[in-house]
Amino acid sequence: MPILSMIKREMARKRINATDLSRGLNMNHSSVAGMLKRPTLQVQRLAELSEFLQYNFFREIAAELPYPEPDCAKEMDRTEVDVLQTRIKELEMEVGILRQTLKDLVSR
Repeated sequence: MPILSMIKREMARKRINATDLSRGLNMNHSSVAGMLKRPTLQVQRLAELSEFLQYNFFREIAAELPYPEPDCAKEMDRTEVDVLQTRIKELEMEVGILRQTLKDLVSR
């Protein structure tokens, strides 16, 4: 679905007209009217529209793309696993020290 159709659909769903949109985006009314007629839109402006309309246009656009998701989530998971494994090793060492300390105290 073309982005302008998505924007107009969300404006209608939220009962927001071009005047409301121009106020919300702090833009001249004629600039908003022109924006809603152009076939393209800058990414920053789409982000501003998403914020104002409280709707993630980027997610809807991405859902229409036939391409696989990026692997960034897997990379973040790997980093988290590494951090947690390091912490486990530290805690295991601490437990060993505490056990030895208890044995030493009990044997006195």
